[in-house]
Amino acid sequence: MFEFQVVMAILGCVYVAGIIWLLVGLRRVKCSVEGETPSVSIIVAARNEERSISACLRALQLQDYKGKMEVVVVDDRSSDRTAEIANHIGTKWSAIRVVCVIDGEEEYLCPKKNALARGIAVSSGELLLFTDADCEPSPAWVRITVGMFADDIGMVAGYARPNKTRWLRHRVLSLENLAVSAMAAGSIGSGTVLSCTGRNLAYRKRVYDEVGGYQHIGHLIAGDDVYFARLVAERTNWGMAYCRDPQAVVVCDPGSQSWVALAHQKLRHASKAGHFRGFAKILGIAVYLFHLTLLCAMVQTFLIERMPPAFPIIWGSRWLLDLVLLKSFAVTSEDRKLIIFLPILEIVYIPYVLLFVPAGALGWFRWREEDKRNDDGLIETTVS
Repeated sequence: MFEFQVVMAILGCVYVAGIIWLLVGLRRVKCSVEGETPSVSIIVAARNEERSISACLRALQLQDYKGKMEVVVVDDRSSDRTAEIANHIGTKWSAIRVVCVIDGEEEYLCPKKNALARGIAVSSGELLLFTDADCEPSPAWVRITVGMFADDIGMVAGYARPNKTRWLRHRVLSLENLAVSAMAAGSIGSGTVLSCTGRNLAYRKRVYDEVGGYQHIGHLIAGDDVYFARLVAERTNWGMAYCRDPQAVVVCDPGSQSWVALAHQKLRHASKAGHFRGFAKILGIAVYLFHLTLLCAMVQTFLIERMPPAFPIIWGSRWLLDLVLLKSFAVTSEDRKLIIFLPILEIVYIPYVLLFVPAGALGWFRWREEDKRNDDGLIETTVS
């Protein structure tokens, strides 16, 4: 019993040190400075996004950027009207260019990497900005993101938040997204990349060329964002920045995912930690073991009715530090309202870490959910 408490205390100290490290990184996050207006290419990979592509392109059309800007929509073998809609908007807005992924020409295991690589190949901008087809960047997104590119900065990550928080599930998921974003901002501010999202990401085209595009991470499912960011950190001398300006937030539509699709998405996200190396891997192992000790302490408390004396202190410290981190990062008023659901997330996160991280590392997930009709004309949900 004593030895278990010592282990739990040591791992708890590592967790505390990690949160403090993230908080220090948040204080180092810099603001955008307007200056030069280099050419920009916005890459939007889209597959069966006829429901959302119009809103995305309208949001991009409203950008207040004064420099040269183009939008490259990559139709990733859609079976709906995605390309048709994008082309129609392109007849009224000459900045849009629509290209297609061709079957048989895939170079990478991850479908999205193939789509993005196709878009980058035809782009002409000095800076590449990325968002998804189900996202709507704010009007100042391009201008503020470009302003983050100081001479030594090669990559800028940004904040993307779901626009649906009506149901409890959406609110808890939005809070989890806030926590992951805080980790991204804090780690980048401290000089290490633990997370970032392709829904709001930008880098110099020369950076992409310097690391050889996605060829070193092409065998990995997903990771066109964080794997690529870590590749840039490992193989170049370029610095990175995080943009948390409220005017540069990208709002995303989480859609009406089924529980199965959501589980596969979270497994895919959790799988990324298994490919980290160095400090990030050591920190990840320590955090995993910390959550394992918390579960063991909870089992002892509620099933064996023997609460480890150190458990309330460590558990309370975890909640307090997580609360401070979330409040320190919260970008919008909607974010701050979500923090009330922290008790639910704190409990749910333990089984999520313990089960989804190893399952994701073992590849127990599929890429995305699609609807197909069977011979009787009924919709069947499959995961591909």
